[in-house]
Amino acid sequence: MKIVGVSGDLTSRSRTKALVEFVVSQAAIGWPHTTDIIDVANLAPELAFTLARADAALELEAVLQKIENADLLVVGTPISNGSYTGLLKHLLDLLTVSGSEGAVAIIVATDPGDCNSLVLEHSLRPLLSLLGYCAAPTAVFARNDDFVGFHLAEESVVIRARRAVREAFRMLGLDPPLTAHRERSLAGASRWS
Repeated sequence: MKIVGVSGDLTSRSRTKALVEFVVSQAAIGWPHTTDIIDVANLAPELAFTLARADAALELEAVLQKIENADLLVVGTPISNGSYTGLLKHLLDLLTVSGSEGAVAIIVATDPGDCNSLVLEHSLRPLLSLLGYCAAPTAVFARNDDFVGFHLAEESVVIRARRAVREAFRMLGLDPPLTAHRERSLAGASRWS
């Protein structure tokens, strides 16, 4: 399975990227997966000069194809002026709708203060739906004080992230990663008993 995380933050070292990486790591537990983390901050110069998909340089085209070929997409953004970042929107605008048919997405967001889950429910979720993604019902929100440095430290956010991963795997028709990992561990242990 191909899992791709996209951090829509405008800085490459960010809590948003840390949250995206955490959710991707939870999805990759116990299964052989291909994972990629795409950082919009690193693509900023190239995105600025790409007005249409036909204008995309080879490196940006490769990134767009990774996103389109993902079975599970984790999209993260800082809440910026009540929505997602403009650079993330531009990246998503370059995607081909048919390329993501049948894929599942998990929405994650960070905010310096109180996170309002409705902010992205009325903006990012509909955009992902238009692109053909079925977004997991649970979105993962974290405030800056839920981190120690750039490491997620708030248990309620960890629980929410794991719930979103379970929902996404069920939507894909797969056993959730922690369940499958536990069952394989138990099977291995019983072989040696």
